[in-house]
Amino acid sequence: MELKKSRNAIITGATSGIGFAIAREFLERGHNVFICGRKEERLTNALNNLITDFGNKHIAGSVCDVRSLSAVEKMIAIAGERFGKIDCLINNAGIGFVTTFEDITPDQWQDIINTNLTGVFNCCHAALPWLKKAGNSDIVNLGSRAGRYSFAGGTGYNATKFGLQGFTEALFLDLHPYGIRVSLVAPGTVMTDLTSSKPQDWYLAPKDIAKVIGDIITTDSGATVNWVEIRPARPQ
Repeated sequence: MELKKSRNAIITGATSGIGFAIAREFLERGHNVFICGRKEERLTNALNNLITDFGNKHIAGSVCDVRSLSAVEKMIAIAGERFGKIDCLINNAGIGFVTTFEDITPDQWQDIINTNLTGVFNCCHAALPWLKKAGNSDIVNLGSRAGRYSFAGGTGYNATKFGLQGFTEALFLDLHPYGIRVSLVAPGTVMTDLTSSKPQDWYLAPKDIAKVIGDIITTDSGATVNWVEIRPARPQ
């Protein structure tokens, strides 16, 4: 089997943190990158930063709230028109909070479910025709070690990440007949805005996660990296 070469990738939640690091990693490897995020100002800043370093030939993006299927469908259509083919979807967009169950509001619950779970469904659903048409495609979902290990105050976040792991494994079984690989990357604590606690020097860096995902999508096309957990060198 040949190693996969240049890819046309959509990366959600890519205006900062892990998503932005993935975009940089992919561009450094010669892939085409389409990024999205909820806020126009942050998207513009991210695009400008990437274009400054890599030029605009391989980069595009649009504002998109993954909680809305219609918004996702529009974003996917723009990406498809821009690059002509979509063969890689990185579902990175996500939110998190640490709150005891009795203090979680219904609005917080709906927001985290709609972003971290429904948002992934929306993106996979809208991109599926493109991924099937391209063949030898990849979906990589950003999970968490919180998808296997619960923590106090994590009722909302744990629920979405446990759910995402099950979704990813079942999706792999549904889509492998079409030549679509589905992977889940589950990091420990990463140095991003998602972390509410004071940063520690042992936290993972976004680029650590980006490198792993860059390796996954260029793996021999006969192999699927179904699930990978990334822990900091210093135990949590």
